[in-house]
Amino acid sequence: MHYPLENFVESGLCELGKILDGFDCNNLLKQIYSIHEVSSNIFLTEEEFRRNPQFTHKNPYMGENNLAEKFDLSFIEKNPKIQNYLSKVLGPDYNILFKKFIVGVPLELIPDWIKTQTENISMTNLGPYIKPEFTDMTYFTGVDLHQDLVDHKNKIPYFVTLYVYLTDVNEDCSPLILSPKSHILGATTFPHDITLNEDKKSITYSNRKDRSEKLQLKTLLGEKGCVSFWTPLILHGTKPMRSNKPRISLRYLIEKNPKNKGHFLLDEHNKHVEGHLSIPIPRIDINKEGKFIKTKKVLR
Repeated sequence: MHYPLENFVESGLCELGKILDGFDCNNLLKQIYSIHEVSSNIFLTEEEFRRNPQFTHKNPYMGENNLAEKFDLSFIEKNPKIQNYLSKVLGPDYNILFKKFIVGVPLELIPDWIKTQTENISMTNLGPYIKPEFTDMTYFTGVDLHQDLVDHKNKIPYFVTLYVYLTDVNEDCSPLILSPKSHILGATTFPHDITLNEDKKSITYSNRKDRSEKLQLKTLLGEKGCVSFWTPLILHGTKPMRSNKPRISLRYLIEKNPKNKGHFLLDEHNKHVEGHLSIPIPRIDINKEGKFIKTKKVLR
């Protein structure tokens, strides 16, 4: 099933399709690769890691150590279709909260000792194992189903995540997997109470209190230049890479302007949430040192 803007209020997901020029995507990729390689050389050795393990500040931040902020991305940010869609959802004068490049790393590039360390980690962010000079992008090998409130304590979900595929993405390239309508239970703590059903195409999702829902999964495949966006309460993740080529994407968090008092599609969507809009404890998979705790995976 395709999810157009007409279904956004109900589903929390909008697929814009291939609306960006492949030439522009290729040009951006060339610029990225002129600065960074994506190979086994980006990883620390086991000795280097154990000598000085760092589990925080190993990813891009707004205004700090962020490769995406060094490029002209106007072919995305000023694209008329994207602007039109976001204005209908968020209202005019929306704000870009954050943007960063995300790299799906082929398993064959990841050293065995890192695979062992991350085997039972749901949110497999490879940042702690990346050399400092490469940490201005985020590197993953599979991310379990989560909400984009996971890093936002007590934040009301007046923003969307906009995701741009800069490379072609098929089933082997760690495509995004989303659960439309999963916002209905509101904000819940990660790792969420989710069971993958026998059909492998749906989940049973519980709020850990008095309600559970059977929900479908949607895999987002597409060519470079495909764009989608979703709301912060929508469950989404990826499986590990099976391709031998990296999957490079651009992820934005885009927020409704707080000065804009108009009523837009995101406001209407949030009215349908039958749970909390924000959460004081968004995740319990990281200890005080920032180290990931072993957790059960839904997507494998």
